[in-house]
Amino acid sequence: MNVLDRFWKRDKLVQKTIEIESSLYDSLEFLSNNVYDASISKIINACIDELVESENIKLYPKTGSELFTKHSIILRKSSLENLNKLKNKYGISVYKLIHIAIKNIINELDIDYEKIS
Repeated sequence: MNVLDRFWKRDKLVQKTIEIESSLYDSLEFLSNNVYDASISKIINACIDELVESENIKLYPKTGSELFTKHSIILRKSSLENLNKLKNKYGISVYKLIHIAIKNIINELDIDYEKIS
């Protein structure tokens, strides 16, 4: 593997405003500020790429008390196109697929945020 393979090739970027669960966004913000040298949008794009590759579509139960807030994110055009393919294949909205992608990675990381901060 070439060291430059860690980076994405240039792609058109698309700005989208989506509602994200507050706890998920807080986790993304923590990862961006304390763990990874990446913006929240880049972390979301990586989550989407992993979901597209694995097709690990897990439906998570809703928590009644969760707040959703609108956030403007930058998605790679290819990531958005791949999400649309998954949407057509599984009948799940792009919005929900983004949540599933983020939640899969957050759960996989299993970070104890209190120990790190």
